[in-house]
Amino acid sequence: MVSDEYFQQWQDLIDLLAEFMQVPAALLTHVDENNQLAVMVKNRASTNPYQSNQKFDLRGSETYSEFVIHEQKTLFVANAYEDAAWKDKYDPTLGMINYLGLPVTWPNGDPFGTLCVLDTETHYYSELQLKMMVQLRNIFEAHLDILEQNLELEEVAKTLEFLANTDDLTGIWNRRAFIAQAETELQRTSRHNRTLCLLMFDIDNFKRINDLHGHNTGDEAIKLFTDCIMNSKRAYDIFGRIGGEEFAMILPETDLSSARALAERMRERVEQLNLPLVSGENVTFTVSIGLTEYGKEDEGIFALLYRADRKLYEAKHQGKNCVVA
Repeated sequence: MVSDEYFQQWQDLIDLLAEFMQVPAALLTHVDENNQLAVMVKNRASTNPYQSNQKFDLRGSETYSEFVIHEQKTLFVANAYEDAAWKDKYDPTLGMINYLGLPVTWPNGDPFGTLCVLDTETHYYSELQLKMMVQLRNIFEAHLDILEQNLELEEVAKTLEFLANTDDLTGIWNRRAFIAQAETELQRTSRHNRTLCLLMFDIDNFKRINDLHGHNTGDEAIKLFTDCIMNSKRAYDIFGRIGGEEFAMILPETDLSSARALAERMRERVEQLNLPLVSGENVTFTVSIGLTEYGKEDEGIFALLYRADRKLYEAKHQGKNCVVA
């Protein structure tokens, strides 16, 4: 969540805070997903008894920081020994009887954690020290705002990348993304002297489906076909829509015989598909498949696509609903 650059800045600020407040311990804490308070940053001094990532349960622990987080207000305890509200609640093993803590929040107001200083002796702080601590808290919250914006930008970038690489109708790789993925796989295949095959699919008589039943039905047929192939392929096969009713698939680590058997199983499953219409009719369709194996003479994915496309052309002219390799 926090970059190394920000973490180093936070570390320097916590060190500065401990020195300026003249205390043995200064902490920036964070509420984690398990509702525990974790020490995120501590001042680098032998006087600080806390450990990085040390955690404290916030559920009924009645600690200083639990109060700050639950009440979302500043807490000052000059000496827990002499404070009726705190003399039975502080942790005697660390001896921190003095506490000053401020709530730190996310931009939306949710609790992030606390910024606090602790001492083993009675300690009162000057107005300047208090102002300094408030300003540091504001700096941390400003950093959190930037971090959250960066996370949002990353999510937007991921979404845009997904949309740029995905076919909007089927959700599989579009032509551009398929080509890029296939090129990477071809390079790996060539480098390690492995086998690889490519399938080209074309839904038979697709124009007739559109003409008889409308383009919406055509879209549903494409989605049904895509789901069928996605459920038939192996996890590492690369499948994409390269245009209209044409699709392609890279089969890594696969020789021609194995690829043909896989293609035949896919063809048979497509032949069994049934698309029911509101009218009560059922639309069925078949697919023709062209198959080729990667050879050393291939310069790249386009050479392979060309050969597979020629085999697909042969499949169409052999009566469709078949695999030609």
